[in-house]
Amino acid sequence: MKDVLHIIPAAGKASRIGGIPKFLLPIDEDNFLIKFHSTLLNNSKLNIQKVIVVSSEYFKTVQRLNLDAEIIKADTDSMNETIKFAINSFPEISRYILTMPDTFYKDSSVILNLTEQIGNLNTQVSLALWKIENYQRGKLGQVLIRNNKIIDVVDKDPNCEYEYAWGAIAWDESVNHLIKPQDPHIGYILKPALDNGNNINYSISSGKYYDCGTFSEYSNLLNS
Repeated sequence: MKDVLHIIPAAGKASRIGGIPKFLLPIDEDNFLIKFHSTLLNNSKLNIQKVIVVSSEYFKTVQRLNLDAEIIKADTDSMNETIKFAINSFPEISRYILTMPDTFYKDSSVILNLTEQIGNLNTQVSLALWKIENYQRGKLGQVLIRNNKIIDVVDKDPNCEYEYAWGAIAWDESVNHLIKPQDPHIGYILKPALDNGNNINYSISSGKYYDCGTFSEYSNLLNS
């Protein structure tokens, strides 16, 4: 049985840049965002089941890319619906990691660290963190760390002064009940998890985080 399900959600009503879904944007001559995510855990010591959930519109396109992942089709309206679909498609797996296919980071070791943390049966939720850039404030979820513990999470608030933003998440089935289909993304489980007394572990990246949600941010990546 697989140890961890790596969910790469690409099935919602994704925005596009120049008519191209963001997960297909190139990052160099031989690579593009969704391919980058499908290879993130190739060096993991755990037994990883990778799954890309894609809409019917792009299902055949993604199939032709020959990615190292199982590709399943779902037409969903939110990230959380996509995540629920993936979880239900692999009921035998009880631990998960999610990376967002319109993002990029040169320090991918943070994702390996996150996977090892969720491989520890005592870990219920864990986050990959990056030091937030000023231009990213209001666009990402941010966390407050005190005494080496995450004590607060704020979602996309331009006035939030917290030092770190999260960009990937791992969790186990004990918090699946917090994933509400009507919520827009998986980050909405974090505050209830803290309120329920769950410790949220974390791994901090030494590099930069690029959310290619707009052309200006994608340009930052290419210029780097």
